[in-house]
Amino acid sequence: MASRTFVQGSLWILLATGFWGCAGGPGSAVTLPSSAFFETDSKEREALQVVSRAQESRRANCQQSATCEEVSYTRGLVALFENREDAINAFQELRTTMPYGRYAASSTRWLALLQGGQPASARQSPLFIQLRQEILHGLLDPDTLAASRRLKEQERRIAELRP
Repeated sequence: MASRTFVQGSLWILLATGFWGCAGGPGSAVTLPSSAFFETDSKEREALQVVSRAQESRRANCQQSATCEEVSYTRGLVALFENREDAINAFQELRTTMPYGRYAASSTRWLALLQGGQPASARQSPLFIQLRQEILHGLLDPDTLAASRRLKEQERRIAELRP
């Protein structure tokens, strides 16, 4: 289910890239590299932090496999809601370590979009809002959140057991 959402998200990226390329103009405000690419509310940020911690735990056990590729891609998607520069770094790392992998094309499109300097007004377009929602839906699906909550609970219990 998550891979289908990522594929749909990739298609939206293609459409959005074309739209934003035409929407820009001189004097348009641009997202700063250190700011989030997508805006979030506090509830979304909290849920994304849980997903981020789960991905970092998965990443610690990675050995350059398909799982590692998915973890890296998900890390880049989460970073879109936290820090644009971190998202760029995650997608660049993925392109470097797995240039022919499953997420290579999507990572390349994300890099083009993130480094293209889209105007702030484009982020209010219906297409942009739908792209944001699709990505959130893929990251925060019920199975992912349940697994993340279990991991968080395990981490809490381990911390309680430590002297």
